[in-house]
Amino acid sequence: MIKFSAVRLAFIAAVMASSSMSFAAPTDIKSAMIERCADEAVQLKMTDSASAKKVCSCTINVQASQLKLGEFWDIQSAAMKGQNPNNLPALKRIKGDLDKCRAGVKMSEPQFPAASKK
Repeated sequence: MIKFSAVRLAFIAAVMASSSMSFAAPTDIKSAMIERCADEAVQLKMTDSASAKKVCSCTINVQASQLKLGEFWDIQSAAMKGQNPNNLPALKRIKGDLDKCRAGVKMSEPQFPAASKK
């Protein structure tokens, strides 16, 4: 089983949110990304809804305020390739603030649904 840190899951959720949103109507992208991240954290049984929204909101705010767009995409790309993005300089730079986002929140390892057998 692949282990994901809470930071990595938040980054993956952010990518999934941006790629799965419908842009037919005006959308508050930041709010949509936070909602999608929180929904996935709850679905993967990592934490409760209120805690997931707190962590996701904080994480996305840190990313938005402290990463350049290229750094954000480098982190996303590494995570989507199954690589650990924790060694990237940009993520190391913001790690302290990301850790503060999870302070006091109990986060469990994600529980992925079993793959269906065909």
